[in-house]
Amino acid sequence: MTLANRDAMKTLDELMQHLCDNGIACSGELQKRELKNLGYYHGYKGYRFAGIAKNRLHLQSFEQISSLNCFDMALKSSIYPRIIAVETALKNYTLEEVLQDAESPFLALVLFSWVSAHR
Repeated sequence: MTLANRDAMKTLDELMQHLCDNGIACSGELQKRELKNLGYYHGYKGYRFAGIAKNRLHLQSFEQISSLNCFDMALKSSIYPRIIAVETALKNYTLEEVLQDAESPFLALVLFSWVSAHR
């Protein structure tokens, strides 16, 4: 199997079959719809650690994949607001320093100057 064939995106039916072939019990239209809503990556590769195939979680059912996804979403929901606040603060402090260093209160002028100098 070539790299292109191995990494080709699977159809939803092929993805369901892949999960079954890898020991995860799954079937039915309800799970198929949930898999579609989960997203390709979470359903297909979401039960591996950092892309290392041998370091798999030993999941046996689609319900476990679904539960893992719910846990992942809850974790992200609890962390993202804090990360966004830090990201916004860092961006604002950085922007303030850039404008002070450029001795201009106008970001557009600073960016235009930089682009003009690097043509």
